[in-house]
Amino acid sequence: MRKCAASSQQGWRNLAVLCALLLAPLTHAAAALGSNPRAPIPFVASVPARPWRVRLLWAFDAMDTASGGRARGWKAPALIDLRLTRHAKLQDGMDSYWHVDLIRILGSNPSRDAGDVQTLDNLAARHAWRLYRAFWQVGDVRGHWALRLGWQGYDELFGLVPDGGDLLNSSFGQMPTSSQAGTPIWPQTAPGISARWHPDAFYVMAGLWSGVPRDPGIPQGWNLPRRGDGGLQALELGLDRHARYKLALGAWAMHRVGVARQAHRGVYALADIALLGAGRARRLGGFVQWGQTQPYQSAVGRYLGAGLRLSTRRHGRVSVGVARALLSPGFRLRHPGDARAETAYELTWRKRIDAHLTLQPDVQYILHPALAPQATHALEIGLRVNGGF
Repeated sequence: MRKCAASSQQGWRNLAVLCALLLAPLTHAAAALGSNPRAPIPFVASVPARPWRVRLLWAFDAMDTASGGRARGWKAPALIDLRLTRHAKLQDGMDSYWHVDLIRILGSNPSRDAGDVQTLDNLAARHAWRLYRAFWQVGDVRGHWALRLGWQGYDELFGLVPDGGDLLNSSFGQMPTSSQAGTPIWPQTAPGISARWHPDAFYVMAGLWSGVPRDPGIPQGWNLPRRGDGGLQALELGLDRHARYKLALGAWAMHRVGVARQAHRGVYALADIALLGAGRARRLGGFVQWGQTQPYQSAVGRYLGAGLRLSTRRHGRVSVGVARALLSPGFRLRHPGDARAETAYELTWRKRIDAHLTLQPDVQYILHPALAPQATHALEIGLRVNGGF
């Protein structure tokens, strides 16, 4: 216990020093509005026509495994994103939106030290440059329907809980029952078509993707579909009243042609509700998410997550979440250990320093990390810095 406490105190001291070093040069940077390059790109509402806009976004994480896990030390994943966007109005009054992201992934993966299976940092990925997004979207000006064509991610639209968007653990952004099955998520998307019909509170969303995304044999460039790769189908329906509530049920199926045993199917349910102060300067929101899949290849067969987010104009946003992943029988055979599940607890605070800079201290406690069976826990202390030009 003393060693754990000493390690925790050292981790906090290291984080304080890092904050001081980063704040000095960056608060005076001549950057444009700060933005989060890892935020999903949902179906956008009607906006005025705007010519092509070029932005350079970046995000940097410093994560310290202060105690437990497989090893101690700092890891620093990073992302550089060159983004091009264009809004236009078609002759019949419909909205037209173009979006392109060329990304460069750098740094190291803190999950290697922590030994967790859920991926505690949603920036971490293999070093690569890649055309991440390249799509065209069209929709009516009232926002009742939208259609998107091109390279896009499943995690941009499906299974999202808005009040979990600030948490760094990947499970809150996309449930591990689907993300670890090989769906087209960060950092490798796939060509596809998605559509949303949202006439009032009720909505229906569907998507089709060609090819098997996240193929490790394609670390760079484009993820082009190949013969026999199969594809992904997704469907979600629910009730969505903007900042008030979102209730949804969804299902997905992914397969390769002629390889039945590699077919994956999953279902999920989620709820995201404004508990206090909807539409006001101070808001408290909460979410619950559940997912299940046939665990042929996935490490996680069942998942349950929940969290809260307090938002204020003056002090930023504070989020807390818990993510529990029930390990699949196949994974437990390959990685023997006593635990049947891995549980991650996270506390994070996202604060916009000014128009140029956003800081986000983060703490995660992972109980029974699945890839470190000799460790009962892993304590991660870190900081995210992001901005843009």
